[in-house]
Amino acid sequence: MENDRLSSAQWFEQMARVTESIGQSGFAATLFEALGVLQPIQATTLYFYPRGGMPSALFELEGPWLPQGNVRQYLSGFYLLDPFYGACVEGVSSGCYGLADVAPDHFELTEYFQSFYRHSHLEDELNYILQSSNGSSLAVSLAFTQKLDAAATAHFKRITPWVLAVLGKHFVGLDAQGARFENLLEQRIHSALNNFGSSILTERECRIAQLILRGHSTRSLAERLGVSEDTIKSHRKHIYTKLDIGAQSELFALFIDSLAEAQGVLSKDPLERYMSKNR
Repeated sequence: MENDRLSSAQWFEQMARVTESIGQSGFAATLFEALGVLQPIQATTLYFYPRGGMPSALFELEGPWLPQGNVRQYLSGFYLLDPFYGACVEGVSSGCYGLADVAPDHFELTEYFQSFYRHSHLEDELNYILQSSNGSSLAVSLAFTQKLDAAATAHFKRITPWVLAVLGKHFVGLDAQGARFENLLEQRIHSALNNFGSSILTERECRIAQLILRGHSTRSLAERLGVSEDTIKSHRKHIYTKLDIGAQSELFALFIDSLAEAQGVLSKDPLERYMSKNR
């Protein structure tokens, strides 16, 4: 951008193009092109998270620096541990959120980051999240290979009302499409995290295991559940003993392996099938 006037001229032209593309097949690409005027974006994906169903990527555009199949791998099960997905299913208000807004403390130390996120070579991410009245969500994911500065983040957040408005206009009726998609696949992979360990662990232990998988530290867990850190450590010890593991990395591996073994039949604990075949 040479100056603010050039930036504004380009931006208003892009806004007009996006508005004209509402209801057309090129809408998502045009929207991402417009957003790229504000700041170069290295990876763009539009996710649909239906309530009670498996998510899908309605649009994806990956750069050459990203490993092939990154979005496909994400949708195979890693999305369950994604802080942005967690924010969507927990009912965060529609808006624009940075990684720092939704990630647990010490995100870069989590198994999700170490096993998946860091391999994408990304440093920062923004999501425009649009919640529907029936609980499904649209998430416009903008990923960057460098940390966004405060000015760039402010630009993206300033246009949030417009982005959400055009998304809502273009994707009218998507809830019904999502329901058909779910029935076609006959899968409920989204329930895997909620059911993980339920055949072995107590309800409280299941909840703690889920939060550990999502990257929460002992301190974060204690604050979230309103108990002492010693209580959390005791629960963690019992969980590891029951699952015959000794570290958080093993818990993460067990979750991913059991998810693959369940083969999409996830209305109950995915560990049941895995444990029965690996004893």
